[in-house]
Amino acid sequence: MKPISLKNFAKMAVKAGNVIYSVNDASDSVYLVHSGSVQIESKQGMVLGVLNEGELFGEVGLITSEPRTVTVRAKTNAMLIKLDEPVFRAKMAQADPICNAIIRGLALRISDANALAEKYWRELNIYKSIDNS
Repeated sequence: MKPISLKNFAKMAVKAGNVIYSVNDASDSVYLVHSGSVQIESKQGMVLGVLNEGELFGEVGLITSEPRTVTVRAKTNAMLIKLDEPVFRAKMAQADPICNAIIRGLALRISDANALAEKYWRELNIYKSIDNS
C-alpha cells in the first residue's frame, strides 16, 4: 500500500490556544500534525495528551461513528493537514479486515479510557472541594 501523498491536501494554520474542534462536534475529518503540537482535553478541560509532528487525531469519532468526545486545542502555533471523511473511509477500506478490527478495538479502548479519566478527574475535584471547605 502506498503512503498518503499530502501535496493534494490543504494545510491549515492554527494559532496557539485556538480550538480545532470541541466536544460534541460532528466527527467529519481526521487531522495530521504537520508541525507544532496540539493537546487533547476532556469535557472538563483535563489534558489527556499532547500530539506532535507526524501524529494523527480525530480518527476515533469516525471509527465509532460518534460525535467528538474531546476538545483539541493548539498547544503551539501549528500547521495541520485535514483529511476529510471520504478520504479516511477510502484508506480504511483498502486496509486488511484484521487491521480494521484492531484499529476499531483500539479506538473503542481510547474512548473508554478517556471517559474513565474524566470520571476520576471529577471525583478528585469533588474531594478537593470537600477538603477546602
